[in-house]
Amino acid sequence: MYCTTRILRYILCVINLLCALNGCLLIWYGVWLLNSLVEPQHIVIDKGEKLAAILCIVLGCVIVLTSVLGTVGLLRECKRILISYAVLLVLLLVIQFILFSLSYAASRDRLPASLKQGFDELWDPLHSGNSTLNAYEQWLHCCGRNSAEDYMLLERELPASCCFERDCTKPVNLFMNGCESTFKEYVSRKTANFHTISWLLILTEFVGSVATCYLVDSIRNHRDRVRFYN
Repeated sequence: MYCTTRILRYILCVINLLCALNGCLLIWYGVWLLNSLVEPQHIVIDKGEKLAAILCIVLGCVIVLTSVLGTVGLLRECKRILISYAVLLVLLLVIQFILFSLSYAASRDRLPASLKQGFDELWDPLHSGNSTLNAYEQWLHCCGRNSAEDYMLLERELPASCCFERDCTKPVNLFMNGCESTFKEYVSRKTANFHTISWLLILTEFVGSVATCYLVDSIRNHRDRVRFYN
């Protein structure tokens, strides 16, 4: 029984270390995402990224503090602290899975309202002048919704935002990729790190919660045996 308890303590020490490291990685990702919003081209993006960055920072801090709580529970072999630690791990696992699901769905299907408005303006024959789509074209180096052919099919003049350095005198400067697929690729690249960190945290928190429950049971059985023989 003592051997089992000792092995479980070693496992949980590793789990706490991994949780703390992953929590720090999540904080780093949130700070990186927040810093990327100060770039001028991000003025066309809604507030979703800022909220996601703040959530990542807060969640990362909570995970680090939870790992500290688990370490204290291990050192003191306190069942109440360890039970609280296991409950927190399960709650964090659920929250992490929900955030991962939302992020995965957003990276595949969601488009900001300003970009949708730009697509509507593109297909609106009554609209003329600058469009919100032009800001995305200049930022993401894309053209139209599906490709530069959208303007040609609609018999519209090709905007300067569809060309490198806004110079459309050279055909090689034309951006051929559409903004819808380009924006989705941009979001997928930006959320890739978050998805990796999320899966590491989900697996770590699951193993940690199970190991903690076994450790609490092992400590209780050991203390019952000591009381029985004394």
